Amino acid sequence: MNTAFFKIRVLACISVLLIASCSKNDDAIDTGGTLNTVAAFSISEDNPLVGENIQFTNESTGIEANSSFDWDFGDGTGSTLKNPTHTYNKLGDFIVKLVAKTGESEDTASKELMVSLSNDISGRTSLKNKLNALNGKIMVCAHRGHHLDAPENSLKSITDAIHSGIAMVELDVRQTKDGELVLMHDQTIDRTTNGSGRVSEYTIQELQQYNLYKDNGMLTTEKIPLLKEVLELSRGKIYIDLDIDQKASFNKVYTLVNQYGMLKQVLFYSSEFSVIREMIHVGNNDIIPMPIVRNQNDFNQYDSFNIDVLQFNVNNSALEQQVHSKGWYIFRNAYVNTSTTPQSDNYAQLNEVITIGGRIVQTDNPVDIIIKLQSQNLND
Repeated sequence: MNTAFFKIRVLACISVLLIASCSKNDDAIDTGGTLNTVAAFSISEDNPLVGENIQFTNESTGIEANSSFDWDFGDGTGSTLKNPTHTYNKLGDFIVKLVAKTGESEDTASKELMVSLSNDISGRTSLKNKLNALNGKIMVCAHRGHHLDAPENSLKSITDAIHSGIAMVELDVRQTKDGELVLMHDQTIDRTTNGSGRVSEYTIQELQQYNLYKDNGMLTTEKIPLLKEVLELSRGKIYIDLDIDQKASFNKVYTLVNQYGMLKQVLFYSSEFSVIREMIHVGNNDIIPMPIVRNQNDFNQYDSFNIDVLQFNVNNSALEQQVHSKGWYIFRNAYVNTSTTPQSDNYAQLNEVITIGGRIVQTDNPVDIIIKLQSQNLND
């Protein structure tokens, strides 16, 4: 009798435990779908342009008909639609956020989005097309900008070049302590500003306390410019030769140039084979790498590369013929970092450029060179 009663009590307890266990599992199943909302989305364009309509596709899971969505496009606007579209009216780097909510369950997803300007500029010829259409004429490049009445590598040196009808400016790029790209030829700011120290030891904000000198030693109100300011100023107005040689990361400079829609207007100069190879390996045909050929070994290194223009400052007729046989355009210096002027040597250095078939001449005397070339119908 006692044994039977004991068995009944054991069975009853087991039944209660099973029921309780099933009830807990059922509760987890009932609430699991509503409490496991996971926000996710995709963007129709990996590299959207300003003014381009972008589709945002909601890929969230654990959502129902009554789920709500809150989009933040990072530019001060948003949406509550499930799958919104949006157009950015300015370039920039934006953080897009989606908050998906179902009942008490909520989740957030975010992505970085770089919005760029188009590299096709209305009414502006690409640099490659400009070079291909020279028909024997020569472009003039102002070394470190047009710094006759402005500091070198300054915004004014670019503005003065534009106003003087100079086709191209050569500018030097370096990186600050906080990763900003600025114009500066030297490693330090000692020679060109009223400050001292390495560019890489300053943040951009700290650099703004200093002013730039003109060549004659006069202190100006000009500040060390950001590369982004330079690209914004130059877009659609002037070509640029960016000298990054042992100064700045190509990838970082390239990304900014591309974002500001200036890729088809720019040369990237470096004397380092590894950097030129990096430019080629990006696989973007709009990039114009400019190596320097100083000897046969340099030529051999670049022989198989898809090069449009190179810097060539040596007097070597055999090497010159090889360069021309490749169809490479010659970029050559005349009156750079020297006290010799076009007038003092009767334009001898310019005549060398003309004789070897140079297509871009870089100089500290751009206006004088333009006038001389135009007198010979060699510059528009």
